Amino acid sequence: MRLGRTGFQSPDLWYRLVSREPDDLERIARGAAETGAVLDVSATPGLWGSFLRGDSNHLSLEMGEGLRHATDTSHAAELVQAELVQHLSALGRMTIDFVFWRYSRALEEYAIEGALQTFEMAIQEGNIRFLGLACPGNELAALGMWQFHDAFSVLGVPMDSRPYTTLVPLAQERNVGVVGWSPRTGNETVSHPIRVDFELSK
Repeated sequence: MRLGRTGFQSPDLWYRLVSREPDDLERIARGAAETGAVLDVSATPGLWGSFLRGDSNHLSLEMGEGLRHATDTSHAAELVQAELVQHLSALGRMTIDFVFWRYSRALEEYAIEGALQTFEMAIQEGNIRFLGLACPGNELAALGMWQFHDAFSVLGVPMDSRPYTTLVPLAQERNVGVVGWSPRTGNETVSHPIRVDFELSK
């Protein structure tokens, strides 16, 4: 399905890679890669990246929580740049397809401006393909920021939640693609992709 204004033809399911068993990391990464899905490596990009080097899957990750420590615009920009470089290096890629800014609390305007300037530069330089907004909670903070900064082409949000109810109408108004997060199997009939944890039978 077409993912909003990105024009990206998205599979119905995205997979979030997680594992509580260190010995299963490579097996899970290989199994998920074989599905052709978009793979979310936010949990531990460094670990998953070592097993996904050279594969053709589109990758997704969340970042930006450290911006709560920003002291001014320049510092915010430096924090985003440093984190992005770290992820690119860990994944062994020049480009990450979907980078979601995880916006879980209200930030000062200088932090928002510094972050968005750096994200935009990364898009122009080809390090980020699509910038998304991830809202795990505190939907009013995310809505307040998003209303004044139309910088996102994708929204990531938990299904059956207040953030979903609050933010999806604005996403639809702005033709922003939606990826719903679900703890369930992914068999729901929805009008947009959903992200579920990847499970691999023994």
